[in-house]
Amino acid sequence: MKHFEKRLPDTELEIMKIIWHNPVPISTSEVKRKIDEETELEWTQQTLQTLLNRLIAKQYLSKDKRGKEYIYTPLVKEKDYVQYESEQFLKKIHGNSIIGLVKALFDSKKISEEDISELEKMLEEKKK
Repeated sequence: MKHFEKRLPDTELEIMKIIWHNPVPISTSEVKRKIDEETELEWTQQTLQTLLNRLIAKQYLSKDKRGKEYIYTPLVKEKDYVQYESEQFLKKIHGNSIIGLVKALFDSKKISEEDISELEKMLEEKKK
């Protein structure tokens, strides 16, 4: 798993989510089209290119040329990044306490009966 220095800014994370959730490699124009269709962001081609270049510099993406277009491939797996973000959130907000996180969810009434059932299944599996 890649060692992450710090979390990605929201803008760069939006790009990574587009790339992770689509067939790769993916072209600049396809990333732009997906951002226009799937988000409320209104970026110019230059803004997108700047953000893609930052992700390349941070070693989240690789860039190759196919014909006249650049194509991008993720170097970081979504699962690894989500795990990193989750660990940071748990540590920063809940003092590394899973119980604190679950209690906060229960207290906020944001947890559904379906969520509770799924948690019960996960706990039973973990016990085995």
